[in-house]
Amino acid sequence: MAAPQQTPASPAVRLIFEYEGDTVRLVSQQPVDAVISGFDTPPEVRPGHFVEVRDDSGRRLARVPARGAFVESAEVFPEDHAEPITRVDVEARGAFTVILPAPAAATQVAVVRVAPTGPEEGVAPGGGATSPPPGAAPTVDLATFRLER
Repeated sequence: MAAPQQTPASPAVRLIFEYEGDTVRLVSQQPVDAVISGFDTPPEVRPGHFVEVRDDSGRRLARVPARGAFVESAEVFPEDHAEPITRVDVEARGAFTVILPAPAAATQVAVVRVAPTGPEEGVAPGGGATSPPPGAAPTVDLATFRLER
């Protein structure tokens, strides 16, 4: 029986970020050899926060989700167990880690927010020549950092 084929590790970088509201700070960069899957699939168009690796011209080379980052609510447990657990709005504050592919052309990383699109997410549809193309999600750069080599 043949041994299972292993995917070779490729250059990657582990990034640790801290954030408060929309203010983002890059705390640590560490090169790693890792197998990263899914970054070469078409970019996600769902709303959320992502980290992108880019080249010198700002062209996106890969995008990964910033899972668990920028949470703006918290569960509050009552002292009386007969009362319901509630959720309250809080300022987004915390830290998160991502591992991104780091091809030779990668020179910078950006933390981005992809906003909801369409009326089903509470955004009124636009009209006329200045409207974004159908299905296009507005992307806002929160912070951009140089990659260390």
